[in-house]
Amino acid sequence: MSRAPARFGGVVKDLAFIALGVCFCVASFVAAATPATGPYDPSLDGWKQLQAAGRKAAADNRRLLVIVGGNWCKWCRALDTLMMEDAGLRRELESYEVVHLNYSKENRNPEAMTHLGNPEKLGFPSLLVLSSRLQVLHTQSSDIFETGDPSKPGHDPAKLLAFLRTWAAPG
Repeated sequence: MSRAPARFGGVVKDLAFIALGVCFCVASFVAAATPATGPYDPSLDGWKQLQAAGRKAAADNRRLLVIVGGNWCKWCRALDTLMMEDAGLRRELESYEVVHLNYSKENRNPEAMTHLGNPEKLGFPSLLVLSSRLQVLHTQSSDIFETGDPSKPGHDPAKLLAFLRTWAAPG
């Protein structure tokens, strides 16, 4: 009789480990299947998004800042967070019509990417400055905005600010 409780306890432990393993597998699957939230909307038609932003920019005498990326991209989300949290960047972004143009397995926005000269080849995020008539004025990979400091990885607000000021609409 002394063996039965020990075996029963062993079975319970085995079942508990199996259940725990199944929970981890399900949680991992759900996390992988659920895209990270962020500013990129894969349901939008990128070309129509650019056309609408161009009309708004023309009415407001501004240029477009198109940020190509996706919610799956940690650098894209980090850049967006920095642009929202840094007061100087937020202020400077008011002089642009900002478009977060999605590029993901759900929607690669081929018409918009072709019009923009296929900026996805530069990596993510990529930044483009467009006239209100959707003429590409400048295409930039975001790696030049990185801090270069391993102790403080990310994008440097001062570098981004200089870029935004350089490409803002005159006047």
